[in-house]
Parts: sequence; structure tokens; C-alpha cells
Amino acid sequence: MDEKLKTTIEKIVQLSKQNPEFDTELRKKLVLFSAANSVIIDDERLNLIYEYCIEKVARKQGEEFYSSFPIPSITSMLIDDYVRMEYFKRKDNFQDFCLALYQQIECITNKMCESPILHDIVTKMWGYPAYIKLEKGKELSISDRLDGDFSIGKLVFVGDNKIEKSKMALQNLYAIDKIRTIVYFLGYKAMMKSSDYDSFKEITSLLNDIYQCRNLNHRGNTTNQWEQEIQDRVLPLKSFYYFKFLGVLAQYVSFIKNGIDFLPSLKTYASSLEKKEMKAELNVVDKIDLSKLPDYSKWGKKF
Repeated sequence: MDEKLKTTIEKIVQLSKQNPEFDTELRKKLVLFSAANSVIIDDERLNLIYEYCIEKVARKQGEEFYSSFPIPSITSMLIDDYVRMEYFKRKDNFQDFCLALYQQIECITNKMCESPILHDIVTKMWGYPAYIKLEKGKELSISDRLDGDFSIGKLVFVGDNKIEKSKMALQNLYAIDKIRTIVYFLGYKAMMKSSDYDSFKEITSLLNDIYQCRNLNHRGNTTNQWEQEIQDRVLPLKSFYYFKFLGVLAQYVSFIKNGIDFLPSLKTYASSLEKKEMKAELNVVDKIDLSKLPDYSKWGKKF
């Protein structure tokens, strides 16, 4: 088939997708010109074939997206959720898109938080300074931490009960706290600089937005003011947030891929430390009034 003919066919296909009336008339013409012994495929069967072909492409993309993912026991489930996510995106079903996307984050997070190694690391380090020193001409070192009371736990945990959370098992933390733990210890490998705070905040805020938008599937709940603010900000721009949310999913998966091999080294470092308890919280850190942070208690201890 020459290129000119291919281009013409592609234009017809695109026009059929964009104009239902043209698509209907084209199908009628194709039926009329079909040979008498041809099998006439009705619209529904054509749609099923088309959807099957699209799903094959989405599954191939999902397999590539999760290729070399370091937790093979959940990879198949993640790919299935990826395919569902792409299906809902094609249908412009934003609520179910967010649900399928969040289920991937949920699956990864819960599996990682089952790790005894990660549990031992975080419970040892909650009271240590959150940031490491950045000195000109000197390589970053995980042991070279800034002085002060702004600890890892105060950065990672949200809400007013940070000290109580630091004494809990990792698996029993609220969902948002577990996600922020993953971002800090695997994404930043426990070596955040103070200048990394803005990127940390952006990533974790987007992950929270995904969670809140997945909650649009819930029925009968009364939306509080903070949840309504997120919906009012995101929903009018959902075409933009499809890509924002996909981007942070890719970032989160990259954190796992790039950070999981660092855990043994981090465990060795943590083992050399004395357990340090968190000190009483301050109200203001880096010009951020912690008392005005949203109430994340609705996240629950489990997903």
C-alpha cells in the first residue's frame, strides 16, 4: 500500500472518530459494497474489536512502564490497574481514572511498608534531623546532618500527633504518612537538603490530590471545606491533571526502582545509630505554620 493511500485511510479513520454521523454513513456504505457472502460485522462487534486492539496497546505500555519493577509479586496486579487507568482516561472518566491510578500507589506503598528492613530504618531515624548539610566542594553524606530540632518525623508526619506516630509500627501509620515515608527514604534516600523541601511538598501534595479525587467515588459522605477546595481546584482542569497525576505516578515508581537497592546501605547506617526520640513539636518550621496543615485523619490507618 502506497503512502498516499495510507494517509487517506488514516484521515478517514480520524474523521470517523470525530464525527459520529460520518462514521454511521461510512459503515452503511461499506455494508452496501460488501460482497454477498461477506460476514457483516455490526457496530457493537466492531467496537469490541476496536477496544480489544486498544487494550492490547495499553497492556504493552503497562508492561513497559513496570518493566524491571523490583517487586515481581505485585507487578501483574499493577499492570492490570494500569490498563484500567488508561481505559478510564480514554472514556474521560476522571473519578475512576484516579481510583485505578491510586490503587497502583496503594499496592506499592503497602507492599513496601511490609518490609522489616524499612521498618527498622524508619523507627530508628524518626528523631534525627531531616536535612543533611550542603557544603561547597564536599560530597553529600547521609551522616552529615544539619543540627536542630526539625526531625525526619516532623517532616514526614502530618497532623498534631507526630510523636505518637513515631512510636507506631510502619504498617499502622495513616496512608499519607506511609506515602511520605516512601518519598523521603526511597525517593530522597534519606538525604534531603533543605532546598529539596519544595519538590518534596509538590510531590506529596499531588499524591494527596490523587487520593482525594479517588474519593469522588464514595457516596453519601459530606465533603469538608478542605476536600471541597481540592475538588474545586482540580476538577475544572481535569484535562491538565490527567497528565499531572500520570507524571507523579511515574515519579513514585521511579523512586521504588532507584531507591530499593539503597535500603541495605541505609539499614547499615541506621544500625550504627542510637534510637533518637522526637522532641516536642514547634508550631512554625521554615515559615510553615504546622497547625494550619490539613487534617489527614480521614486517610485512616489502612488504605
